[in-house]
Parts: sequence; C-alpha cells; structure tokens
Amino acid sequence: MPAVQNKTNSAVQLTHIPTGIVVKSQATRSRSQNRKIARDLLAAKLDEMENGEHSRTAIVADSKSKKKASAAKKSRRKYRQLKDGQDAEQQPQAQLSPNDQMRSKEDSVP
Repeated sequence: MPAVQNKTNSAVQLTHIPTGIVVKSQATRSRSQNRKIARDLLAAKLDEMENGEHSRTAIVADSKSKKKASAAKKSRRKYRQLKDGQDAEQQPQAQLSPNDQMRSKEDSVP
C-alpha cells in the first residue's frame, strides 16, 4: 500500500440562491479562511452584476488601466527627450565640413 499524505477537504462552495451565482474557494487549507474568501468573491460578483461599470471591481480596473497608460505616456516622453537630446549633441558635428572638424580636433588637443 502506498504512503498516504494527510489530506483535508477544506474547499468551500457558496451559492447565491436568488441569482444562482456559485463561487468556490480552495485557496488555503483552512475552511474558515476559504469561507471568508468565497464570501468576498460572491459579494464582488453580486456588485458586478448589480452595478455593472459602476461596481467597485470595474472602477478599480479602470483606475489601474489609466495609471498604466499614464506611466507608458511618461516613459515615451522621457525617452523622446533623451533621444532629442542625443540628436542635438550629434547635429553640430554633422553640420561641420570635414576641414572644420579637423580644425576643431586640432584646437582641442593641448
């Protein structure tokens, strides 16, 4: 006979009878913690069903997406400024003729 590990059935399934919404939680080994998690999930699903885009989960998701878009925009702006700064440094040398470049190199050597 193979060795058997201690196993407990701690999964919780809650059903909201008026709407028929079913949630299941098996996140932890504790049945009471799973019951609390399942209640929170059920409350979130009911809120989503009743309020739609005005529910707490929708508002949180919307604010996260706005924050992410803002961060991406800030990043693009930052790298555009860096690129423009590098282009500005490289342009004056590119506009000089080869003779002028040689003179500027000779002037800079002590």
